[in-house]
Amino acid sequence: MCCALAALVGAQQPLPDPSSDLAFQSARPKDASQNPQPSLKPDERLAKLFGDVNQVDDLPPARRNRAHSPAADAVFSAEATGRRTSDIGHLVERSKAAHGVAIQHRTPIVSDTRVRGQRVGQVLASGSYWAPARMDLDTMMSKIDSRLIDNLILIKGPYAAKYGPGFRFVDLDFVKAPRYQGGFQTHGSTSATYNSNGQQWYGRQSFNGGSDRYGFFVSYGHATGNDYETGESDFFMPSSYKSRDIFVAFGVDLSPTQSLEFNVLRLDQTDVEFPGLVYDLNFLVTDGYEVTYTHTAPGFADRFRAEVWYNRTRFEGDTLRPGKNRQIPELRFSLESTSGFDGYAVTDGDGLSGGYRLESTYLTGNGEVAVGTDLIILNQQLNDIEPVAPPSDNNFPIPRSHSIDVGVYVEDVEQINACWTMTAGARIDGVFADSDDIVDGVPVPLSLLKDANLDQDFLLGSAYLTSNYRFSPGWSLNTGIGTAHRNPTLTEMYVESSFIGSLQRGLTFLQGDPELESEKILQVDAGLQYEDSTTQLGVQTYYSWIHDYITYDLIDPAGTVDGFQQGAYFVNTDLASIAGAEFYAQHAARNWLTVFGITSYTEGRDLSRNAPARLSYLPDRSDLEGVDHEPLPGIHPLEARIGFLLHDPCPGQRWGIEFSARVVDNQDRVAESLDEEPTPGFTTYDIRGYRWMGPVLLTGGVENLTDKFYQEHIDYRSGLGVFRPGISGYFGSEWRY
Repeated sequence: MCCALAALVGAQQPLPDPSSDLAFQSARPKDASQNPQPSLKPDERLAKLFGDVNQVDDLPPARRNRAHSPAADAVFSAEATGRRTSDIGHLVERSKAAHGVAIQHRTPIVSDTRVRGQRVGQVLASGSYWAPARMDLDTMMSKIDSRLIDNLILIKGPYAAKYGPGFRFVDLDFVKAPRYQGGFQTHGSTSATYNSNGQQWYGRQSFNGGSDRYGFFVSYGHATGNDYETGESDFFMPSSYKSRDIFVAFGVDLSPTQSLEFNVLRLDQTDVEFPGLVYDLNFLVTDGYEVTYTHTAPGFADRFRAEVWYNRTRFEGDTLRPGKNRQIPELRFSLESTSGFDGYAVTDGDGLSGGYRLESTYLTGNGEVAVGTDLIILNQQLNDIEPVAPPSDNNFPIPRSHSIDVGVYVEDVEQINACWTMTAGARIDGVFADSDDIVDGVPVPLSLLKDANLDQDFLLGSAYLTSNYRFSPGWSLNTGIGTAHRNPTLTEMYVESSFIGSLQRGLTFLQGDPELESEKILQVDAGLQYEDSTTQLGVQTYYSWIHDYITYDLIDPAGTVDGFQQGAYFVNTDLASIAGAEFYAQHAARNWLTVFGITSYTEGRDLSRNAPARLSYLPDRSDLEGVDHEPLPGIHPLEARIGFLLHDPCPGQRWGIEFSARVVDNQDRVAESLDEEPTPGFTTYDIRGYRWMGPVLLTGGVENLTDKFYQEHIDYRSGLGVFRPGISGYFGSEWRY
């Protein structure tokens, strides 16, 4: 009886997140390869509220071809509801299916994703190429609510050619407009979640509808929160925020083989407090537009796809909030300051990304070849102003800077035989960067300050080869080798003493170098996987050599402004290495019990620590008593997550309860020359659950069950220090109609 009822619920109920509105389709369109489809059927997605440890095979076929990599993971947005996540970085960090990933929680709604020890610039957020306007207040994926995507693919090596020059890639697939057979339909959903620690409210209202030739999806989200309390104390982090977004997707079929999809995203954030950074946000506005044209029978190819995008972010902030002054006492405003810095500063910025991607796909006898070209335009400006300083010398900016990237690529996926799949790809880019030389509030031209030519060109290339071989039932072996170049970001090249949070110490102003060399990586991967009807397990190892790796060095002597600030400059080190391993396992011990565990370890080292500085006005890199290597900064320690899931044994899985423990080792492999400090290990426990009651989904749980007082290694040490939330209870509901 219960199984029959669950099957009925699974057949009638939509997916447990906004992207799942696509599941209201009463029948598939005639051309399933052209029109948007849910990644999984509704009854399958009900079980994905807590995800699996490996979900690549659950991707739709067109997306699965992009994940033929030894270092690829797939994450579905269903977990955004099940795990109560905010932005996409938060979703990736909490998902069991994403391995080798850590995030720096800057606020409850802003996070910076670190993939296998690599950070902004080395990790690209693509789909419509999202780039931060400022690398601390505005990260590449904090703009996007985790419920506004259908799925994402995480590629953890230079094993992709279509996203641009980079070493790690996050490929986002936004919610698409649905289609319905049998006439016009409309549906909707209303959801709300409350978190007790910080009185954090989140609500979302969505509508979708359409017919067999067109469809639409409209969603509005609203989130607010106050300061959260850390564990085992009455210590509050100044982390309040207000955030609103509206997302619109519209799709129309121009013919049986042609379709157009439009996406529009508007994000408004106000009064966002960052406990570890110099600045808080007064406001941040992002507008994103994307148009995609697909033709499944163009004549000159078997499939053609064209994407055009434009994203722009604008923001303003300052240092004047009372919470900021309590958290970082050195920033307290004082007109009588004699140190040269009075604690009062304002910031504003503007950044945009635009471009296109044109791709033709040709089917071969055993696979497909994709050939494409793209254009990526980036534009960035940042002002850090101290208003009480002389107007001629009160700005510490990133001048208006530009880059244009023209690229061509080819990718080939071939099924050699029933057991063996190989992929290969290559890419060539020409990147042209420049910056304004004269900036208001800077006393001399930037080229004189930097002693460098501001116009820079880069010729970049990449190539890779991967293999996946199923050598016995359930068992497969994957290998990969890839090389790629990455040009310096506009921040790394042109920043001039801006207080941009980057190193662990937090309050560090940065100096860029326009004549930085491009990074060059060579990476090898090898992994072993097993999967049957009840068990999934895998182990993945990797090693990468990075020539001209872009890292930091502190300016010596350190700044003495109230004893807290210090400068760092970007520098190439001749050779660095990043290596590690990831392990995952999941076993259905009973039809109502599943156990799981995942482990990730990353080791990063600077192997040529004592290379000289290029900038004439900076000292050579500080000597470490003859030691020519040390750990790279910002490397997350060994981490494991283990737990079990109790769930409804009926096919619909109307309820589930997950208990998990997150075990993080101490991190004593630190970059001493950058004042990085060791961090003790910790263990936290979470319990969360869901229950379907007809068309209503109820969720709830307790995070940090033991009220642990702890700090992540990559959290800032600014002022009183940034610590993670203590015990937090939450509950939510979602009604589909």
